[in-house]
Amino acid sequence: MKKWKHVCLGLALLLAVGDAFAQQSVVMRVNGREVSLGEFYLAYRCDSLQQETTGLEVSDFVPRFVNRKLRAMAAEEAGLDTLTDFKEAMAGYRKQLAEAVWAKEAVAEGEARRLYDRMSRMHRPETICVEHIFKRLPQNVPGTVLCEVEARMDTIYNRLVQEGGAGFEAYVQEFSDEKDTFCVRSLQMPIEFEDTVWALRPGSFSRPFFTPQGIHIVKVVARKEVAPFEKVRERLVLDNFRRQVQTSKVLPGGLLKRLEQAYHFTPDKKGMNELVRRGNTKRVLFTLNGKAYTGAEFSLFASAYPGGVRQQLDAFVVKSLLDCEYACMEQRGMTFGLQMQMHRDSLLACAIYDKEVTQKGISDEEALQKYFKAHQSDYYWDTPRYKGIVLHCVNRRTAKRVKKLLSQVPVNEWLDAVRLVFNDGERPKVQAEQGLFSLGENAFVDYHVFGGVKPERLRDFPYTALFGKLMKGPDDYWEVRERLIADYRLYLEEQWQAALCAKGKVEINEEVLKTVNNSLR
Repeated sequence: MKKWKHVCLGLALLLAVGDAFAQQSVVMRVNGREVSLGEFYLAYRCDSLQQETTGLEVSDFVPRFVNRKLRAMAAEEAGLDTLTDFKEAMAGYRKQLAEAVWAKEAVAEGEARRLYDRMSRMHRPETICVEHIFKRLPQNVPGTVLCEVEARMDTIYNRLVQEGGAGFEAYVQEFSDEKDTFCVRSLQMPIEFEDTVWALRPGSFSRPFFTPQGIHIVKVVARKEVAPFEKVRERLVLDNFRRQVQTSKVLPGGLLKRLEQAYHFTPDKKGMNELVRRGNTKRVLFTLNGKAYTGAEFSLFASAYPGGVRQQLDAFVVKSLLDCEYACMEQRGMTFGLQMQMHRDSLLACAIYDKEVTQKGISDEEALQKYFKAHQSDYYWDTPRYKGIVLHCVNRRTAKRVKKLLSQVPVNEWLDAVRLVFNDGERPKVQAEQGLFSLGENAFVDYHVFGGVKPERLRDFPYTALFGKLMKGPDDYWEVRERLIADYRLYLEEQWQAALCAKGKVEINEEVLKTVNNSLR
């Protein structure tokens, strides 16, 4: 199954460009489909950031942008936008993009700096890889079960101390609910996990400790120390937002108030009070955008979210607000929609390239061989090479017999033929070396083929003969297959792109395009 890649995530770019530039001026039409100035500018900025340069000329970017559009349209014609993998990739990207918007709104710049300073001050790593002996415990676990699990973990810990940690992996496989080693960043795990594990050095392990998920004994495999602030700032903001929402179910900053106002959040005190008092209700709890959210919907949510009723209700409100916002992110600001469109085009362009170029360049052996024959001179070596076999024989008669035999045997069976016919007794009659020899690689080839100095004969095999030929370049495409595939893909891409351009119709509004150049001055 094809894996769809995020070609240009550009979350920071989204937050930097803003809607002010996302105006609806049409900068070009590609096959009749209009491209707004905002879409073109966003794609230009993304490519510039990927290349880590501000020197990308707009005039150089235009054909690249057009080609991407033509490829995306070709992918649509091929139905690649209907595949499940593609839809899942777009859904995952949309969720990540929405979270980045909310995090930027909810987490102040100063908060990111405080988080970073705390990591640095406490010498906390940016990423830590661990394996753990873990037992998952539900919120309503019976006391007897809890005591049994805790006693078992204490026993395991004491044994690990006695063994110097040598049996840790065995206990993971035998006892843990999670078997795999995994890596996490700061702010991705509950605070109880971080406070315990982040203080450990590689190779050491913790005492048993509890988190909201269960009980752990954690061993640190590796640590990656924190990078400079500018490289991790955006990630810190996003991870901090996610943890606040996932653990406390509270929207930080002014985000909660804005969402409540934007979607006309109206609580129903009677319904909420009855829910908190009785633990269930059939009443309406609140309305969002005129839609009533009832106790029945709350029950479905609460069944998958352990905790007290008040905590569950707060989390249900947060989830409902975010769901409303998520459903209409494109209407909040034009840039979000443009970012999604740009990512969609990039994914589709890569997918159709893989179908039309990458896969054909590997699987079509007949086409590869045909391309090689047509361009064989391109693969000539700087100096000729000798392709054949060097035969050191016990006498001249044996040398003649070997050469006669090899003339009747396929090249790839030469060494086996020599071994079976001449070296199956107690005393071998032939010593053979087969290959592609350049000047200086074999003294006997140098002498007999390239006119070098005569080498001394081998004592046990004094008669030397060569069987093969001097070549300017490879005579079989398998000898240069990797390079050939790269060249053939480039050829396929050029032919395919030329066909797309010949078929496509592109109209560019030069006056609108100038505004991009003007904005960069």
